[in-house]
Amino acid sequence: MRALTALAVLSALGAAWPTRASAQEAAISTTPVASATPRRPPEELFELRLRYGVAWRTGSQTDASGPGLGYDGLTPNDPGLHAWVWPLFGGLLGFTAGVSREGFALYDRATSARVTGGGLVRAQGAATARFRLGPVRLEPIVGYALNQVADFGDSAAPAFRAGTRHGLLLAARGLLDLGPVTLEGRFDYPLALAANDGAGARATSSGYQAGGGVRVALLRTGTALWGLMLDAAYSTDRLTGGVDASQQHVRGGLSVDLQWKEEERSAPGFAAAKVRVVLDADGAPAPTATVTVEGAADALVLDETGAARLDPLTPGPVTVRARLPGYDDTSATATATAGDEVALELRLRKTPPKLGSLVVTVIDKATGAALAGAQVALNGVTVATNATGLARFADLSPGAITIELSAAGFTPLSEAATILPGVEATVSSALVSVKRREPATVSGFVRSGRGGAPVKANLSIPQANLKAKADDKGSFAFRLAGGTYTVTISARGFTTQTKQVTVKDGDQAIFNVDLQPK
Repeated sequence: MRALTALAVLSALGAAWPTRASAQEAAISTTPVASATPRRPPEELFELRLRYGVAWRTGSQTDASGPGLGYDGLTPNDPGLHAWVWPLFGGLLGFTAGVSREGFALYDRATSARVTGGGLVRAQGAATARFRLGPVRLEPIVGYALNQVADFGDSAAPAFRAGTRHGLLLAARGLLDLGPVTLEGRFDYPLALAANDGAGARATSSGYQAGGGVRVALLRTGTALWGLMLDAAYSTDRLTGGVDASQQHVRGGLSVDLQWKEEERSAPGFAAAKVRVVLDADGAPAPTATVTVEGAADALVLDETGAARLDPLTPGPVTVRARLPGYDDTSATATATAGDEVALELRLRKTPPKLGSLVVTVIDKATGAALAGAQVALNGVTVATNATGLARFADLSPGAITIELSAAGFTPLSEAATILPGVEATVSSALVSVKRREPATVSGFVRSGRGGAPVKANLSIPQANLKAKADDKGSFAFRLAGGTYTVTISARGFTTQTKQVTVKDGDQAIFNVDLQPK
């Protein structure tokens, strides 16, 4: 035989929309501030959840008078209603109740004819408490639970009956607040106090339910918060008396969830302030900024949106300052009025890099005299030197730069410099007259390729008709016009080497040689 089952059970899964803990609260004024008692953030006062879903049920029954039966099936008939109210101790203690009805029909597998059917009721009423740790809230639940379990009497001629279990409900609900999304988990264990089978005879019964869900906030109208809840759960029940019946459910559903929350009010005779810190460039929140209030000893603690609330607050002028590394400090001032909440937004602007400056001195290398009118080019800007050969550049970004120098009748020259923040760099350059070629200098050392000892070698440059001899330290030097030259290096007991060197006028070239012993 086959059964397509439809059952309606109140989702024990759903999500509340707990508000985040408000930022540090302190009464503030322009005079020394007395410590204020932090207030609990607002919680929902009442929550109502209407659910509809589908269920997959499997079950079986054995009895002494019939052959027994088994069933399984999927039915879209699983409605329920659940409510929570929190009237005691400032919303810390409350009550919860729920009811659901599960449609049930048993069909013959061979003929698909309906054999029997009916409905099962589940209900509960309990006391509950709530404890919050940051975004996590835990709600232990203790109360009464009524569960009906399908009982078909004689399985040879099944007739739907409802067995009943009365139990002490031990349950817990946990919620994780992620802003507009809340994750919820729940576990129900009804400890059986009394049970009857479908004929009213005394029986034993057991079962439990576990599941979880996701609640998404849709909109807020005043203190009413509307949301949708998607949940899934697994439950099992067993009834043992005149029959031995057991069933398991896997169910999923969608709920409309409505919450009413208490309003966040200031204490009588006091004001409140909402402070928010954002980046000026794009308005992004700056939750890591350090925020201080004039007259208050402690800094505010911002939430992930960069906001904090001051409540209660002494009426009068309120000055708030914010700072963040890499950004300019900023402040805002407003006047707080008793019974009202004032909003202060602080926008942090990125601190521009500190700039440097540069002074370039240009002289004639031959005479040492200042060159007036020489052109000094930097970053696309050209400045002519004054009568003392100086050119000045201001507001330069830190970093390495290249300076191009030129003057009529002189060879152009490039110089490198580094600009430091808040520092005036100086560069002195000497330009060589085009008419007067400044010879290049080639110097170096001759060493033994075995051990590195100095070698008193002979060096010759045929193109320039130059000869030189390295001294006792192996040191030598040539002065010659710019060009490409062949240098021959020889010494007694060493293999003669020939090397090529290219220099420009005014160059200072280093030319080291290692001679290999014969």
